Amino acid sequence: MRDISLPHDSPGAGESLAGLPQWFTEREVIPLDDNLALVVCHEAMRAVAALCRSAAEQAAPVLLTGETGVGKSLLARFIHASRDPYAPFISRMTAGLEAAVLEKWIFGGPDRPLAGSAMVDEARGGMLVLEEMGDLPVRIQQHLLDSWGDQGRGESQGGPAQWVCTTNLAPRALASPRRMLPEFLERLVRIHIPPLRDRKRDIPALAAYFSWLATAQEPSRGSLDSLANRLARHAFPGNVRELESLVRLNARQDRPPARRAARPGILARTIRPSVQADASAGEESSPSP
Repeated sequence: MRDISLPHDSPGAGESLAGLPQWFTEREVIPLDDNLALVVCHEAMRAVAALCRSAAEQAAPVLLTGETGVGKSLLARFIHASRDPYAPFISRMTAGLEAAVLEKWIFGGPDRPLAGSAMVDEARGGMLVLEEMGDLPVRIQQHLLDSWGDQGRGESQGGPAQWVCTTNLAPRALASPRRMLPEFLERLVRIHIPPLRDRKRDIPALAAYFSWLATAQEPSRGSLDSLANRLARHAFPGNVRELESLVRLNARQDRPPARRAARPGILARTIRPSVQADASAGEESSPSP
């Protein structure tokens, strides 16, 4: 797969790379489809991307761990694209589902809840993702172990599909008694995605990408640096998902018409309310439209 950089931020004529910000020169934007890309800059995420590429080559079952919003589903897509972007990709949220329901969904049966093929059949030759599997019933874990053993002998009902599981539970919580079979966890290649607060070097690159998606315009590097400085002060409990929402809301607030000009952008109101209040002190309030 070809790794490319964003088309709208290429340096101008005669502009040296030495004059560009570090996040610009170090970022990697990996397209997954027309409207989806993996953006990495921080060394921790570069290591995660390398592990995902390696997992795609091995076709081993993978467990992606990390807080809500860090990008586990996106990395599952990345593993799939690294292996074969044209192969089937089947994903199912498993949290809270009973063993009997999951067994019919995944492996099929005469009384499956909805018509259609079992997930293992739909994902044949591609990837099957079980989202938020922290409470996966032990019965399903054992069935998966049996399925992976059959796959190794070339007898799997689902063919050579690669399995990816995701969870927001910490490894210690997963390994607690009566939650996960030790042999089930041992079969998984575990890849942990760090929270955004621990890789703030990714923020400018992600903000540039989300801003471009939101506006379909070329944002100036000056405006992106200013935006990144404000964002860097935020803790981002919602991680990358929260960052994307803030950038999109800010882009919407900054659009014309002029009647919105007196309103602070969403980032100013959400991240720096005290600064915004100081900046507007002494100014006459504009009536709401």
